[in-house]
Amino acid sequence: MKQEWKIGTCKLKSRLLLAPMAGITDHAFRLICEAYDPGLVYTEMISSKGIYYQDEKTNLLLEMEGEKRPIAVQLFGSDPKAMAYATKKVEPKADLIDINLGCPAPKVVKNGDGSKLLLDLDLAQEVVKAAIENTRETSYR
Repeated sequence: MKQEWKIGTCKLKSRLLLAPMAGITDHAFRLICEAYDPGLVYTEMISSKGIYYQDEKTNLLLEMEGEKRPIAVQLFGSDPKAMAYATKKVEPKADLIDINLGCPAPKVVKNGDGSKLLLDLDLAQEVVKAAIENTRETSYR
């Protein structure tokens, strides 16, 4: 008997997950991966500031039309205000929202994002709290 797998309230049909990969897991790649019937796919890592400032290239990363569900969006950023805004914008499109706290890429950490955010746990807490407060899901509050 196959055991159901869940992340929060999101039910996954399998444990095969497509990880978020910058420059790789775009809309076209995710559509190709549907042939392998993943339980969950991720967008590329998306900048909360890019969403906040309505950057055109950033908005293209949120293209999900015609894709099977569930889809997770991975956001990164160290500005609570931008994260709150981005979460509010992304939530209607995403089945899960993941906050990146692990990326070590120089272009990410130089802005205090990704793994660099873990060096300021108070700020990391503010960022996560801003995201949670701007979702409809209440099981995390």
